[in-house]
Amino acid sequence: MTTAPSTQAHCVRKPAVGPLRFHHRKQFPLHQLPFIDKVPGKRWLSFWAVPKTGGYSGGCKTGESLARIYLKHLKTHHPDFNEGRLQSIVLDMCEVERSGHPEQEALRGQVVGFFSELEYWLVAAIRHLDGGLDEYEDKTLLKAANAGLNFDNEADTNALINEDKRL
Repeated sequence: MTTAPSTQAHCVRKPAVGPLRFHHRKQFPLHQLPFIDKVPGKRWLSFWAVPKTGGYSGGCKTGESLARIYLKHLKTHHPDFNEGRLQSIVLDMCEVERSGHPEQEALRGQVVGFFSELEYWLVAAIRHLDGGLDEYEDKTLLKAANAGLNFDNEADTNALINEDKRL
C-alpha cells in the first residue's frame, strides 16, 4: 500500500492539540470517523470537530487527508446509503447554525441541496472509478491529518528562505 504524501518533518511542531482519532466504539460507522465528535458549546455531535490549527498549508494537508478518509467511508458504506452527510460536514465546518433568520435558512438550504447532490455523484463515482483510495491506509491518512494540524508555517517559510539563499 502507498502512503499519503508526508508533511515535511522540519515543519511539524510538537502537538499543540490532542490528535484526531477514530472512534471505533461508536455504534454508527459515520460516528467512528475522526472528524465527527462532541465539541464544547454544541448540543449534538459536530460533523467537523477539527481544531483550527496548522495554518493554511497544514489546513490543506489535514483537509485532504480527512477527505480521503471520508471517501473511503463512502466507498465502504455505500450499499445502504440513502442520506448524505457531506452537507452536515460543510455546515459544521463553516459554522452555519439554525437561526430562524430567512437569509441564514436560505443559505442552509442551499448548502444542503448543493452538497447532497454532490455526495450522490461522489458515491456513484466511487462505485465505478478506481481513484486509488485503497492505496491509502486509514492510519497513514490520520497521521497526515494530525501532522497538518501541527504544521508550523513559520518553520516552513524559514526553510524556503534558507533554500533560496543556497541557490
